Amino acid sequence: MKPSLTDRALPEQLPPWGVLVLESHHSPKFVMEWRTHPFVKIVYVLSGRGTFFLGKKEHFFAEGDVVVVPPKTRNRIIDDPACAASLYVCCVARSVLRFDVSLVTQLPCRVLPRERQFAHRVESVVRRMVHTQQSTTGMRPIAMVTDALKLVQMISEKSRETQKSEKGSADYRRLVQQYVDSLPNRFFEETSIDAAADQLDIPRRTFTKLFAEIAGDTWLRYLRRLAIEHAQRRLRGTDIPITSIAFECGFNDLSTFYRQFQRHCGVSPGEYRASAGLKNRTS
Repeated sequence: MKPSLTDRALPEQLPPWGVLVLESHHSPKFVMEWRTHPFVKIVYVLSGRGTFFLGKKEHFFAEGDVVVVPPKTRNRIIDDPACAASLYVCCVARSVLRFDVSLVTQLPCRVLPRERQFAHRVESVVRRMVHTQQSTTGMRPIAMVTDALKLVQMISEKSRETQKSEKGSADYRRLVQQYVDSLPNRFFEETSIDAAADQLDIPRRTFTKLFAEIAGDTWLRYLRRLAIEHAQRRLRGTDIPITSIAFECGFNDLSTFYRQFQRHCGVSPGEYRASAGLKNRTS
């Protein structure tokens, strides 16, 4: 049997034990006015997509997302006209959380980033709450409160992980930017990408990705370019032996230096020096 569709946001009237789960299956004509409530609202998006307005901020949502609306937060939903939403809305009274008042203030006000495992865990708890709410057993209140607390715990932990990850990403980018900026003066010291990542205490994959975004090239190609540019300057401006220049550039093997220089410049180091000297004499 198809779920009953609604054109308006459902009333949110909590029972005495302070936990309510609503099934809100929107029709194509769904309209929600702005509302504010004294309880915590946790929304699991079963299907559809649209925009969740939380205070002055707009958050796009889609299937599998979890939306957290703290108490006293002005909110409303506007569905995507092409894909009306089906939502499960868990309302938790502040009295349920009164044993630790900081829990409410720590809750995020946002759409939590979609992550399959987290969404599956939320879905499982919400599904159990729906079945419990439909039962007539005397254990219904305590079961509903227990699952509501579990849901709040999961969201608090996920929010902390997300904040730590976002902070870590910003710190990583700053460190990699500083590292890239320092390379023109120290490229000759670098030994491997693993050593560079370890030096900054950044996971190798993260380091590789951020380096490419910031430098516009891979780690190895960027260092090789710096080395060859240094070699060009030394070949043009000095008469020191090519072996010494290769050493300055960080090449332990002269044949590798010749091969890399030829690849980048199209001529050998000796030919480059001769051509540079000829241009200087004729200019």
